Amino acid sequence: MTDPIRKSLSLAVLLALIYAVFGVLWVVSSDTILALMVSDPARMTLIQTWKGWLFVAISSGLILAVGNRLLRAVEESEGRYRLMFDGNPEAMLLYDPVTALVVEVNPAFGRLFGYGVDEMRGTPVNTLLPLSERERFSREVERLRESSSDESIWQVVRKDGSLFEVASHGQGVFIKGRLLRLVRISDVTARLRSERELIRALGEVAAGNDRLRELGHAVSHDLQEPLRQVSSFVQLLDRRYSERLDDEARQFIAYAVEGVKRLKSLIGDFERFVEPSSTIRQTVSVRTVVDQTIRDLRLLVDRAAADIQIGDLPVIQADPGKLAVIFHALLENALKFRAGDRPCRISVSAEQGEAEYIFRVTDNGIGVEAGLGEDIFALFRRLHTRDRIPGNGSGLALARKLTEALGGRIWADPAVGGGSVFSFTIPRVPA
Repeated sequence: MTDPIRKSLSLAVLLALIYAVFGVLWVVSSDTILALMVSDPARMTLIQTWKGWLFVAISSGLILAVGNRLLRAVEESEGRYRLMFDGNPEAMLLYDPVTALVVEVNPAFGRLFGYGVDEMRGTPVNTLLPLSERERFSREVERLRESSSDESIWQVVRKDGSLFEVASHGQGVFIKGRLLRLVRISDVTARLRSERELIRALGEVAAGNDRLRELGHAVSHDLQEPLRQVSSFVQLLDRRYSERLDDEARQFIAYAVEGVKRLKSLIGDFERFVEPSSTIRQTVSVRTVVDQTIRDLRLLVDRAAADIQIGDLPVIQADPGKLAVIFHALLENALKFRAGDRPCRISVSAEQGEAEYIFRVTDNGIGVEAGLGEDIFALFRRLHTRDRIPGNGSGLALARKLTEALGGRIWADPAVGGGSVFSFTIPRVPA
């Protein structure tokens, strides 16, 4: 037996029991009192008659009071139902799963589908579905009769014939002893379109990454052979004919050799940049990574006579290889772009936020011009001539790529008193 029916029977039994107890108490108590007080049969009959009328009057009063209270409860319940159903801004449909006929819809449903509220009552639910979805609904309707709740995505049709997609959330409800299904309907056409566009865009990005890797492979392998050939013949020309050439010709050969070396370096940087950025997280001490990076850059550190201050650095979950490349790029950048009129000072610090760690590499170098904060992270983007500051302009681009692969971001700000502050974040991940 279902809960609503059980509750209705319990209420009826309770009311009948209360009435029966009241009747028994009335009869027994009143008859006992009358027997003690009245001995005349004629007078007893008259009093019994008036006692009966009094019982009827009191019973009627009790029934009227209980009935009014029940009616008010029903009206309040009906009002709450109408408020939740008719006043709900979300489209709602009530239908009979046995006959698959619409019992009631709210005004929001009518606005969504273009039907009048009265127009929908008694119509088959599948009139809201295109032919392609009706067979699926027929298969689902048997399962829905036994299911307490369900969530589905459907393609539906408006009154004007236009198609759109909705998410339905249905559940069984008892109304006047009937098991019906109440369905909330949300238009998800725009959301699904956005999701499909996102999936398509991700597919295009993945295909683009594959093509980029193929290009990197072609650059690193197919171009290396002719480059080695050019380099070999230029060097052979220098060795065999240097004595026969004047100073200008030897300078031209030196330019060609230098250009070949630079091109090899560019190809190597490009190959590293297009490598897949798969991440293997593990527990890593950032201080250990920074110390090792400084040892790797010892020649540059000694040449710049740099004073590097290292603050308290945390132990985090990250890819140590990628983290080392990021710090290598930022420290090398600080050492290269030092100011010539003051000692080189660099500091490495960290700050723990709510959801991420923020690392900062601060220098007192020449700084970055206003408006060029994003340009410095572009691949092969150089802001200074090569004869002034060596390099290919790939370090910061690689640092940004690896930071984003770790789920973080990187940016540059001017430092107080001159220089730059390069900051990057790493999300906090439980060990």
